[in-house]
Amino acid sequence: MKTRSVVLEGPEKIVMKEFDIPSIGPDEGLLKVVMTGVCATDPKFYKAGFNAPLILGHEIFGHIAEIGEEASRRYGVVKGDHVVIDVNVSCGYCYNCLAGNSKFCKNQLAYGCGTNSLVPPHIWGAYGEYMYIAPNSVVHKVSNDLSPEAAVLINAVLANGIQWIRVHGQASIQSAVVIQGAGPQGLSAVIAAKESGASPIIITGILPVDEERFALAREFGADYTIDVSREDVTAKVGEITGGRMADVVLDVTGSAEGIVKSIDLVRQQGTLVCASIIAATIAGVDATAPIPIEKIVRNEVRFQGVFTSGGAATIAAIKLAESGKYPLEKMVTHYFPLDKAEEAVRSVGRMIPGVFPIKAVLVP
Repeated sequence: MKTRSVVLEGPEKIVMKEFDIPSIGPDEGLLKVVMTGVCATDPKFYKAGFNAPLILGHEIFGHIAEIGEEASRRYGVVKGDHVVIDVNVSCGYCYNCLAGNSKFCKNQLAYGCGTNSLVPPHIWGAYGEYMYIAPNSVVHKVSNDLSPEAAVLINAVLANGIQWIRVHGQASIQSAVVIQGAGPQGLSAVIAAKESGASPIIITGILPVDEERFALAREFGADYTIDVSREDVTAKVGEITGGRMADVVLDVTGSAEGIVKSIDLVRQQGTLVCASIIAATIAGVDATAPIPIEKIVRNEVRFQGVFTSGGAATIAAIKLAESGKYPLEKMVTHYFPLDKAEEAVRSVGRMIPGVFPIKAVLVP
C-alpha cells in the first residue's frame, strides 16, 4: 500500500512522491493526517532547501490509523482516536532527557523539520496522507468533537502562546503585556495573556496586511492594536501605560528591527520574551540583531529567549481548545489540498501578491 507526501527536494523545489506505508511494530503507530498547519518557518525551509529531501509539516493533527499494542498502552489511544503530536521525538537517555529537558535532546528526531525522508520509514512529516509515529513520540489524545481547525493550532501555536506569555513571561493579573507581531503566534499570545488576567493587552502589526488579524486580536481580548507603520509604538505604549511601559513584552516579529524596538517597550525590571527566529538564520545568512545591552543592564530587564512549548503548556492548550471559549477556528483562513502545498507555502511566505493568510492549512 502506498501513500503520497510532498517532498522539499532543494531550494524552492517541491515534488509529490509516493512512499510505502510501513508495517507497524508494537511501539509504533501510523497517523492518518486530517489537517496540517503551514508554519511561518516552512517558507524559510522552502527557500533554503533546508534538510532536503524533507517532508514538511510539524503542526500535526490526525487520527490513529494503526497503533502497536505497546504504543496504544503508552499513549492511551486506540485506532480511530483523534490526536495531536509534538514535533520532537527524544531519546529518553541523554543528559538533557534525564534532566527533564527533552526538548534539547542530543539524539532528537523531529517531524517535518529535523528528520528527512531518507531515514526509514521515510514519512516523517505531515505534508502527506499518512505520517509515521515513532517510538518515544509525544502523542496527545483530543476530543473527537474538536474541530480540525482548533486541533491543528494546539501544539505549535496555542501551546507556544501559553508557554511564552504565562510560563516564561510570568504574566499575571493586571500585567501590562505588549505582543510584537500579529501572526498566529501573536494571536495565541493574546489569548494566553487574557487567560492570565493581563491588562492592558497591546498587539502591534502593520496595516493593511494585519487588518483582519487586528480584528481577531480584539475578539480574543486585545485592548489596543498599534500600526507600527503609522504610529510611534514606544510613545503609544508609554501613553497607554502612563509612562510605566510593559511588564511583559513578547516579540514574535521575526525581525532584528522588531527585537531591538521591543527593548524600548519593557519597563524597568520587566521581562522581554524573544521568540523570533529571523528568516535569514535558516538560509545560512548572518541575522545578528544589534542589541543595546546597556538598556537591558541599566533597566535590569530580564531577556528570555524561547524556542518551543513544554508538555504542561500543551495540556493547558488542549483544555482551552476543548472548552470552546475562544473561536480559534477563525485563525484558519486559507485551505489548500496536498497538491497545492507549494502554493500554500508561498502564500504564508508572502510570495504571492495580495495573499495574506492568518493561518493556512493543508487538507490531504
